[in-house]
Amino acid sequence: MTEATSRPVALITLANGYVGPALSRRMVTGGFDLLLHTTASGTMVEGEGSIDDLAEELRAQGARVELVTDVDLTTAEGNQAVVGAALERFGRLDAACFVTGVIITGRFLDNTVEQWEKVKTTNLDMVFHALQAALPPLVAAGRGQIVVFTSAAGARPEPRVSIYSSTRAGANALVRAVGLEHAASGVTVNAIGTNYMDFPGFLAASGANDPERRVKIEAQVPARRLGTMDELAEFTAVLLDGRSRFQTGQFFSFSGGWST
Repeated sequence: MTEATSRPVALITLANGYVGPALSRRMVTGGFDLLLHTTASGTMVEGEGSIDDLAEELRAQGARVELVTDVDLTTAEGNQAVVGAALERFGRLDAACFVTGVIITGRFLDNTVEQWEKVKTTNLDMVFHALQAALPPLVAAGRGQIVVFTSAAGARPEPRVSIYSSTRAGANALVRAVGLEHAASGVTVNAIGTNYMDFPGFLAASGANDPERRVKIEAQVPARRLGTMDELAEFTAVLLDGRSRFQTGQFFSFSGGWST
């Protein structure tokens, strides 16, 4: 074990994509050291550079930043490994943010058994394993925050996303129940579900890279625009950095009013 840090420590999974870069920057600004889980390539969105570039940027701000690469977070062993790495390298863990899931769409009767197994593994098993790995050290310490990313689709069933939205709904229920079960322990557990976000994955999946298509998509959102990663990072940080310890066992829809 390396020398324990006096600064709080946060674990962020899949930190080279989605909200990872923006959230990492926000947590360092808030005084955290970081363990960042990344995919093997470490490639981030176009123009962002690599995860190594991000780590060096954050270290230049005075943070200790460690990387764990290409651990399979669909397994119990993978989640135990990333939590164990935080404890081994920093001597503590104060917060954990888990990005989970994969999107599979299509008519229900066209969905295959293989697709069903995949969404169960990534949308439900990942959440179960993440919570089972992160909770014990936080409960033992009597403090800490966990945020799990799910989907706003879990709060609003729609045609052609039945297997996706149903597994996301299950994940939302799991997080809420676990949060309530541990409310007296000093540990908060919450879920954030997004939709209509301005990032490469959503733009490619929805066709919003095309300006005319984007206008039509934004018209479906009560806010009449897509959400940004910086906005999501700020919202997440409030639940993750210890400023809001009276919120637990909750699902928060971050979707411009599309779902509640």
